[in-house]
Amino acid sequence: MSQNEPESRPIAELRDSGLLWLINRIVFHARGVALAVHVDDHGMATGWSLQGNGTEPWSFPEDQEKVLFQRAMQTLRNASAGQA
Repeated sequence: MSQNEPESRPIAELRDSGLLWLINRIVFHARGVALAVHVDDHGMATGWSLQGNGTEPWSFPEDQEKVLFQRAMQTLRNASAGQA
């Protein structure tokens, strides 16, 4: 890894960072599906799947959407500042 490459992060961290929500919100939720990352009891990603049948858009309660949006934006700000 070169000095300019960001450090690799665990796939399971996509959930806590808000990025999984952001990916889902932009790409999948309007299509009635959601990308799920499966983790074991130790927090290690074991796989992924698409959830839903594509008939109804996915959504979260507004207060939860706000929290997830804030997490995703903070993660992106940190990445822009080289803190990712």
